[in-house]
Amino acid sequence: MVALFNGTLHHSILAAYERLTRDQLVLFCSLRTLKLTGTHNELARRLADDDIARYAPVHRPVNTMHILHPDPAQKPAERSSPTLATNTPPRTIADLPLEIIADIIDNTGDWELAKALHLPTSLPRPAEWDLARVSRTDCAILSAPLATVQAVSARDPRGPTKRGTHLAVRFARVDVLQHILSNHRAAFDRDFGPRCEHLPTLASLHGRVDVLEWWRTCPALGPRVYDAEAVDGACRAGHVHVLDWWASSGLRIEYSDAALEHASAQGHIAVLDWWQQSGLPLKIGRVVDTASSAGRVDALEWWLHSGLEFKYDKLVLAHASTAGRVEVLRWWARSGLQMLFDQDALTGATKHNRTEVLEWWNQSGLPIQYRICDIEEALEDAIGPGVEVRRWWATKGVDFNANDAEWMKMQPLNPSPSSSSI
Repeated sequence: MVALFNGTLHHSILAAYERLTRDQLVLFCSLRTLKLTGTHNELARRLADDDIARYAPVHRPVNTMHILHPDPAQKPAERSSPTLATNTPPRTIADLPLEIIADIIDNTGDWELAKALHLPTSLPRPAEWDLARVSRTDCAILSAPLATVQAVSARDPRGPTKRGTHLAVRFARVDVLQHILSNHRAAFDRDFGPRCEHLPTLASLHGRVDVLEWWRTCPALGPRVYDAEAVDGACRAGHVHVLDWWASSGLRIEYSDAALEHASAQGHIAVLDWWQQSGLPLKIGRVVDTASSAGRVDALEWWLHSGLEFKYDKLVLAHASTAGRVEVLRWWARSGLQMLFDQDALTGATKHNRTEVLEWWNQSGLPIQYRICDIEEALEDAIGPGVEVRRWWATKGVDFNANDAEWMKMQPLNPSPSSSSI
């Protein structure tokens, strides 16, 4: 069994579950007698937590399957235990079959993680890992212990590329970062900035508080320089533990409207809870707009009941319609909030071939209007053939050969709106 870290594995398992439909998640929860209520993200997280709890990590020696570019001078015992973060004791999942772990990683499409953990994978080698683009040092950083990285980089004229330096952050290889800083300073400055200003952003995005702590305390890095992208990125990725680190780091917390917007668009309810409880001034931007466009009904529900004041754009329903978010339209209709809409909702849905959205508006009973000329223009600009939406409008009795007066006339989608069936 290869060396694994609980956080990395949990993130991968969660990502795999989040690819399932809600019905599939409910089915898996019922098979495990887990609670069946909650948002899509909550159900996925519940299953991931259950997997980790069932297959609890234990400390024991590990045997790896292979090492890239082994150092001939290195003892075999030293070659057999690469870890993703050497300042953390290696842990293994005692009972989870290797095939299941490999299948989980394959479902995430993460070739780098599979290789870093020495897992068998059916994933093709990504183009960015073409041997003409990466160096031998990069390959060593991907899966070999520090001693091998040092030996390989000493003989590698290219040294680490950006792929390798960023990989060291992603997999929390603090020992490798220190090696690059000490022996490849030009590459370090090239990839993380002359003042190391990009490293905290990358570490926050990947959820690597050990890298952040190294960056905070490393005497060779000088004054700590960073911007709002670090905390904003942590919010986008849903890393509450990174927000906790920033709050307790003693450093000034920089953030922008994007922090809450990202969390809302991704449905990271735990991040939204963190901000509400943080005591920090909240920068509430287009949170409802981004959640609507992304189809995150769970985030919309959170904002509705948060007690916080928020605003939304007049095009919020148009954006949801363009994106095909029928579930969001249903939520708005039930929310009690003022629904702002115009013909853009119908033209956007038409252009993107969203017949299910058009039918929702048709059945909604809402007084939405359109012009034939706008619909015809949307059909001409349609993403794809647009056969389905053209047929849908034809069944509505729209005559695209109408005279000029009818062509330009604003008319209701439902001349006699009936009671809503939404």
